Amino acid sequence: MAHDTHLPNFVQFPGNVIAQPPCRMLNANQYGFFVKGCISKIQAYIDKTLNVVKSDEFHFKALSAYTLLTFTDIENIASKVPEFRQQGWMQETDIIFWLPIAKMVTKRGKEKVDHIYWYPAFITVNNIYALINGRETWGYNKYLCDYKMPEQGELPNYFELSIDAFQPFSPNTKMAKHKLLEVNLVEQGDEHPVADFVELVKEAFEILKSDTDFFDLDLNAIKQLLDGFVNPQMDQILFKQLPNGDGTKAVYQGVVHSPSIIEKVHSAKIYKHEFDVTVYQLDTFPLAEMFGIEPGVHRALLPFNVVMDFDQEKAFEIISTKGL
Repeated sequence: MAHDTHLPNFVQFPGNVIAQPPCRMLNANQYGFFVKGCISKIQAYIDKTLNVVKSDEFHFKALSAYTLLTFTDIENIASKVPEFRQQGWMQETDIIFWLPIAKMVTKRGKEKVDHIYWYPAFITVNNIYALINGRETWGYNKYLCDYKMPEQGELPNYFELSIDAFQPFSPNTKMAKHKLLEVNLVEQGDEHPVADFVELVKEAFEILKSDTDFFDLDLNAIKQLLDGFVNPQMDQILFKQLPNGDGTKAVYQGVVHSPSIIEKVHSAKIYKHEFDVTVYQLDTFPLAEMFGIEPGVHRALLPFNVVMDFDQEKAFEIISTKGL
């Protein structure tokens, strides 16, 4: 968060596992798949989260019916703050549904895109340290998971995500492990290496712009995307909230921004393989209600792989409401 001089200092006590950001990520092996949902469901999800924190100056809008599903195995993560860097490092795997969204403002009576963000709307991770730090400091909507994904350099033929959940919702249902989704290679094709992150993004947009459901962009938004090619980064936006003691009120609700600064791309490729994403009904995590991704089989668009080093920066508050 931005420095608030009127707030008390955060207490670092023995046994507390909250580390200060920023942190650096080395050898992050990411596979990505665009999966089509429903833009009205995605907008409803944004309205229930980011747009709950009201502003007279701006609101957030879904840009696409597509979500980006990523599986990322990060070999080495550590805080960049010396005090915490000395404690050690960890491996982390993130499986995320990303939503491309715009911060909308009104100028001369017309709505304009002020900034474009990627919203990691639902995240599962493989270790508790990552979950606690991500939720409490940045506001990431993280949950623990079991997963399967290929090792770096292997044929990407199978991915799986399983989660502790209630299925179905019922007073007699005991929480158990359930599969939420899997990704299967159904037809092998070519792999097209690209020189760097910039080229990967450019090629992605060449492919995706032919789909009229993909992006709703004006000239200002397109300029921002092109400017981002010069210094590659993913601008993340997050909905952070903390409940009160009975869970009915929020003592804090805020929208925060945290850039992922890409420091080095080791390799990047776009796959011509065909992948199917199979989604299963889980009442605890209803992807159909959340993003319009119905149970069943979905053909993935623009599968890719990138191996990179990046820094996750501090979270900076855009807007908030604080209770007493």
